[in-house]
Amino acid sequence: IRHSSFHADAMSIENCFADFSFGHQALQAILEQMPTGIVIAAVPSGRILYQNREAERLVDHSLTGIDSMDDYRTRFGALHEDGTPFALEEYPMVRSLRGEKIASEEMLYRRGDGNVTTLHVQSSPVNDANGQPVMVVCAFFDIAERKRAEAKLRDTETKLRLAIDIGGLGFWEWDVRTDEVFFSPQWKRHLGYKDDELHHHFEEWRSRVHPDDAPHVMEKLGRHLQSDEDDYRVQFRFRHRDGSWRWIEARALTMRDEHGRPLRMVGTHIDITDHKEREEHVRMVAQHDRLTGLPNRALTFELAGHCLAALRREGSMCAVMFIDLDGFKPINDAWGHHIGDEVLKEVAQRLRNSFRSHDVVGRLGGDEFLVVATQLGSALDAVHAASHAVQQLSMPYHVGDLVLNTSPSIGISLCPRDGDEIGVLVQRADAAMYDAKQNGKAGYRFSDASQRFEPGTMQLPARLRESMARREELQLHFQPMVNLQTQHLMAAEALLRWSAPDGRPMSPDLCIALAEQSGFIGELGEWILESACEQYAEWQRQGLPQVSIGINLSANQLREGRMQEVIARMLNDGRIPADKLWVEVSDRAFNGAPQYALASLQQLKALGVRVTLDDFGVGYMTLEQLSRLPLDRVKIDRSLIAALPADKPSIAVTEAAISFGKSLGIEVVAEGLESELVRGFLQERQCHCVQGFHVAPPMTGAHFANWYRRTGLS
Repeated sequence: IRHSSFHADAMSIENCFADFSFGHQALQAILEQMPTGIVIAAVPSGRILYQNREAERLVDHSLTGIDSMDDYRTRFGALHEDGTPFALEEYPMVRSLRGEKIASEEMLYRRGDGNVTTLHVQSSPVNDANGQPVMVVCAFFDIAERKRAEAKLRDTETKLRLAIDIGGLGFWEWDVRTDEVFFSPQWKRHLGYKDDELHHHFEEWRSRVHPDDAPHVMEKLGRHLQSDEDDYRVQFRFRHRDGSWRWIEARALTMRDEHGRPLRMVGTHIDITDHKEREEHVRMVAQHDRLTGLPNRALTFELAGHCLAALRREGSMCAVMFIDLDGFKPINDAWGHHIGDEVLKEVAQRLRNSFRSHDVVGRLGGDEFLVVATQLGSALDAVHAASHAVQQLSMPYHVGDLVLNTSPSIGISLCPRDGDEIGVLVQRADAAMYDAKQNGKAGYRFSDASQRFEPGTMQLPARLRESMARREELQLHFQPMVNLQTQHLMAAEALLRWSAPDGRPMSPDLCIALAEQSGFIGELGEWILESACEQYAEWQRQGLPQVSIGINLSANQLREGRMQEVIARMLNDGRIPADKLWVEVSDRAFNGAPQYALASLQQLKALGVRVTLDDFGVGYMTLEQLSRLPLDRVKIDRSLIAALPADKPSIAVTEAAISFGKSLGIEVVAEGLESELVRGFLQERQCHCVQGFHVAPPMTGAHFANWYRRTGLS
């Protein structure tokens, strides 16, 4: 204002501010104290009339003394983002000289010291009393620090979003009072949902927690809310949109009111599924035997402890079986450890197949295994299980071209009768196992404590032999098989019946297992065949038509070959026509040594005897394997028939077996028919034969004859 060269312009300023009572000096004092840079230029020349101290400080040089518009290019340092200088017409003050009012604008500015800063600029023309523009006032202040803070914030937000995406973080906020929950878009995206697809309510979260984890999670959440702790952390499985379960770790801070009552929880979800899977893999490696895949000693004892704890709650019985292989060391010595390892892997697989999914099967080391058979009704169930294991583990082992033989010695202790601590039970089972080895191997023995509580258990084989010799307590029952379409009688299956010492009937499978265990399965098989032939002759004397009779052969009987000789002798003696005798074998007979079982069946077929495969659908055979066997009849296992018509897998196996039988000319029998509904289902699918209580129960020979006459079957 003091510059004489701009006296005319200064007079215009005086006129413009004439209304201010404090005068020009007061006004200048105010402008000098302002923290904003102020520059005033004349209209229309653009000459700089005034620049306060803050303006000079901000740009680090004096703007006064500009004589023409061209001076703006050299005296002002405005820059574009790419570093090129502003054109003259782009300057805010020049645009205001043309009448433009600039309310807010940012620009880069090269200061006098060469540094670049960012200015926030406002520029506007000022009119006189007549409305004519007399000056332009330009105000600006440095926002470089703010811009740096904004850039840093953007960088932080970018890194945060990146970290969220990489780390699988999802944010949530729960208002405890209203149950409203905010789920961040990332939270929804990690679970397969779009931002608008989930309601913001607590139930949306709770309903997706895995049912097995929900009680623990809700209980922990409740305890946290009732405590005075702020930090919350829990892991659980959470349902993804595709139906899979993802492991989630939730962390949160809880805000409370002045009385400590929870107001809201703010937290994160992080997907830890990969971590859990790696953790599980490490646990599997650490707790499972590398050769067989069975639980190792530590895990076996841990699982057994869980079983005993559950047993104490339920009040049921379990058996601990200590298993050691007979003659395994010679296999290692003769053929090497790599061959022995193959045998051990097969032993593990047979043990898995011999016991139920809820039983514990583990390897203790070397050729020692431990089994905890749970949910037993009595010691007889343990006898049955051990007998089956002896049978399975005694079958030959095929490793390459080698056929190797070993057998198990099994010691058994019972819980709670021998104790309720796993260490005590294993110790007693181990001692019983050595007793089994000293008494012939290839068998089982109960611990001494168990024998005291179950005096009849160990005498069962002897009682069975006595019953067979005296023909007391031991007899055959016969259950008919009927053609479903013609209602003609097809055959009668002979079923062994024997009462245990306590008067309870024993299952045929257990009788066979006891006979095999005690070494007189051959004698029992011959007794069954003789009794069946006697019943056939008796029915002939009573005037019944010739009734085909089916007898069951175990896997051991089929492999040993003795029964083939007995059957040949009976046929040569004319005790029964060959075409009236059927032998029934389970497909388990072909597990382990199929060539021996196949050779035995071919010998029987050569005698004219017909062959039935029993238990189809629950064993080892596929339809393709069945097509190679010399079969005349296939029986669909009763467990599959019992599940009809609702169970889809049972339907599929049944229909496949019926179709298979038709294509090969083999009769198909549905075993275990119990209802008219299932009979109709089978008839619609043209099943050939049926057997079960819906037709008739197993009967003595005399009752069978009466039933036959009464029904009028031909």
